[in-house]
Amino acid sequence: MHGSRTGPAAASLGLALVVTGTFLPWFRSGSVSRSSYAAAGLADRLALLDHPLAGPALRAWVAVPAAAAVCLVLFVCGVARTAATVAALLAITGGTIALLATVQSGGTASVVSVSLSGPLTTLGGSALALAGALGTFITARAGRTR
Repeated sequence: MHGSRTGPAAASLGLALVVTGTFLPWFRSGSVSRSSYAAAGLADRLALLDHPLAGPALRAWVAVPAAAAVCLVLFVCGVARTAATVAALLAITGGTIALLATVQSGGTASVVSVSLSGPLTTLGGSALALAGALGTFITARAGRTR
């Protein structure tokens, strides 16, 4: 039974890091730092991304803490596979966005630069959440075959 709690615990800790990372600074302009939510809101208001799905995606970003909370509640209620599915989707999405921001942080010559604390925390949390979700799937499958 001990192994069946490790996956959900790792996924939960990873999701907590993902949410924490989204509130940390992601972008810096002069002396002003912006969280991922402030940056997404600004990019949406200014229509900085030219793609039909960009607006809805930027507005959906504010749901990251709520989706993480739903995962935690599902884990506590014993609906581990559903929670792990949502956690994996959240980890992949958040991790991809954090990785893209981290890769873009190379140049500091521009007016706006990437602050690494938010993206790296989110990326690390995403990796842990994904590992925990996969561990949950593995232990759930092993439990079914016995």
